[in-house]
Amino acid sequence: MKPFFRIPILRRRRRRSAFSLVEILVTVALLSFIVLGLLAMFHQTQRAFRSSITQTDVLEAGRALTEIMGRELEQMRPCPSPYSVNGNFWFSTNFFAEISPGFDQPLLQDLPGVTVPRTNVVQRFFFLTREGQRWEGIGYQVLPDVDNSGVGTLYRFQATAPLRHGPILSGMFKDQAALARQNVLSQQPVTNLSRMVDGVVHLRVRAFATNGFIVTRQGGTNGFWVPSVAGKAEEFIPVPNTAVFASSLDPAQIACYFVSNAVPAFVELELGILEPQVLQRYRALGSPEAQRNFLSNRVAQVHLFRQRIPIRNVDFKVYQ
Repeated sequence: MKPFFRIPILRRRRRRSAFSLVEILVTVALLSFIVLGLLAMFHQTQRAFRSSITQTDVLEAGRALTEIMGRELEQMRPCPSPYSVNGNFWFSTNFFAEISPGFDQPLLQDLPGVTVPRTNVVQRFFFLTREGQRWEGIGYQVLPDVDNSGVGTLYRFQATAPLRHGPILSGMFKDQAALARQNVLSQQPVTNLSRMVDGVVHLRVRAFATNGFIVTRQGGTNGFWVPSVAGKAEEFIPVPNTAVFASSLDPAQIACYFVSNAVPAFVELELGILEPQVLQRYRALGSPEAQRNFLSNRVAQVHLFRQRIPIRNVDFKVYQ
């Protein structure tokens, strides 16, 4: 038997393939480009998400506030009985709206594609309601951090009085609002009014008659227009126990006062609120001039709310 010999087989070793330095650099560059694209997309998504959350918060706050003020305004009631002290008589101011102190210079904001800027008007207003055997006075006023800065914080006033003392409530509102304004300007806390919302740049309340036309002033007489119908000429109907004032801001009505048995048949409420992050950037600016210039270019960050409110307890004899 022949011996078995294992013949060794020589195998050729294969060369292991590897990446070159150029290929590694190209791969790293492509990965970096993809990562940067994903980061940019994530940043834009996060920015849009935050913006939507901010807008949702502002919209919810604005709607809730206009709903609160609307429910209170529709309960407005005239107080025809005068207030007597030592033989002197004062009629009650049932409703008034006027330019709020500290907002004498309106904030103008440029609108894209329009040459006429948007004019923001900030008013304060007061009205009477009745709860059982007591009168209740409610007022709203915007207090600015700095006079004529164009933005401020909305505060609410509320007080009650016996039936024969109803006319004193409007004066109480003005006194308490003046005290709160001094506290704000001196950087002291406001304790006599309720804080409602920050960043208010527009607050306006206008009074309307029973036919839906605005109460205005014509030739020294306060009243409203009745349009021509069936060949009848247009007519101006006087409204007693009212005082209406106009200005260049609003040729029809910039301030109005209703006393005795007169209240508006409708009121139109407008509210403009600035977004919180824009308000923070505004407050970070030190100069009042720089702050107004900053706000004049932020019209897109102002959310407007408008509501027309019918007054239930209107005396229709006033609008005959």
